[in-house]
Amino acid sequence: MNKPSASRAVMTLLLLAFTNVVVHAAPCTLSRLQWIAADWNNATNPNGAQERWTIAPGGVLMGNSFEVNPDGKGYAEIMTIREDSGSIRMVLRHFDLALSRAWEERTAPMVFIASSCDGTSAVFDGQDEHVGEHLTYKRSGKTLLIVGDFLHHGTPDHEEWLMIAAQYRVHAY
Repeated sequence: MNKPSASRAVMTLLLLAFTNVVVHAAPCTLSRLQWIAADWNNATNPNGAQERWTIAPGGVLMGNSFEVNPDGKGYAEIMTIREDSGSIRMVLRHFDLALSRAWEERTAPMVFIASSCDGTSAVFDGQDEHVGEHLTYKRSGKTLLIVGDFLHHGTPDHEEWLMIAAQYRVHAY
């Protein structure tokens, strides 16, 4: 290698080494979250805890879930993932099993904004009184891991649900 070529090679290597390359992830969109659509059963309590997501018109994701403990106590939940004001939002409400009492205030559902997503995972960050809370969904084939990091009266609460796709309706992505 001659001197000019060697100098160029060294300069190129130095530029690459000292260049701050910023890689931006693709923005979260409804179409990039459709992998969540399926019927999911809790791995440890398949009949007592389930979550379902379906793709509604316009690509909006609509979900519902329930969890019933062996003592008969539990909750029901309704959720939507939709675009609103330029961001992807998960809005959800919890109810008692009779659907007679909502846990959240009538005009204040839980709101989480998608902060990152890819073809198999998404992180939603809590808004308003839920700042500092996070919901993470990670799909691997026929399993879905849902991780909730919540703050209950300032006390951290980490919850995990391992879900298995039900046999009767699975969307392959």
